[in-house]
Amino acid sequence: ASRAVLKVALTEKGREYLIHHKTVAEIKTLFDDSEVQIRNNAYVSLINLADFRFGVDSVIDAGILPILIDKLVLEKEESILILILSLLKVLAEGEKAPSILLGTPALARLNSHLASKNANIRELAALNIGSISFNVHGKERTIEAHSIEPLTRMLFDKVSEVRTAATRALASLAQLKAGKVEIYDLEMLDRIIELLYDCLLYTSPSPR
Repeated sequence: ASRAVLKVALTEKGREYLIHHKTVAEIKTLFDDSEVQIRNNAYVSLINLADFRFGVDSVIDAGILPILIDKLVLEKEESILILILSLLKVLAEGEKAPSILLGTPALARLNSHLASKNANIRELAALNIGSISFNVHGKERTIEAHSIEPLTRMLFDKVSEVRTAATRALASLAQLKAGKVEIYDLEMLDRIIELLYDCLLYTSPSPR
C-alpha cells in the first residue's frame, strides 16, 4: 500500500487525489511501521506531496509538524531521519509553519543533531534552524534556544555544505543585536564574513 501511495504522489494529478481524499492522515500512521521501507515510502510520499504550495498547506493542516519533531528523537534509522529533516525543511517554508514549530521543542531537538556524525543530518539540522529563524520572533527564540554556539562550531566543519548551512543560519541570527553580540563574544564574526564571501564567490557566475 505504501508503494502505491508513493507512485500516486509522483504526479500532480495524483497529489491532488491524495489531498482531496484526505489521505495524509492515513500516510502518517505509516511513520510507526516496523518496516524501514514502509516508513521511507511514507516520508517520500509527503515530500513529493509538499512539492506544491497546496500540498504544503495540506500536510501542515494534517498535524504533521509536531509528529516530525517527536520523530527527531524517536527515529533511530539515519536514512529515515534524513527524510524527516528533509520534509521538515520543505514544510518550514509554509506560512503556518513558524508559529506551529515555535510551539514545539523543535529548536532543542535540531540543536542535538548539529553534532551528528552524519554530514547530511548536520546540514539539514542547520538549514531547518535557518528556516525557523527567518522572522524576528523566530530569531529571538533561536537565540534563546542556545543554537548559536553549536552553529559556530560548524563553521570549521570538514564538509563545505555543512559550513554553508551554518554560516547562513548565523548570518540571519546576526541581524538581531543579541545574535550579533553573542557571535562577537564567541569571536566568530570574522569567520562568518570570510565564509559568506567564499559562498558569494562560489555562487557567482563565472565570466565568459
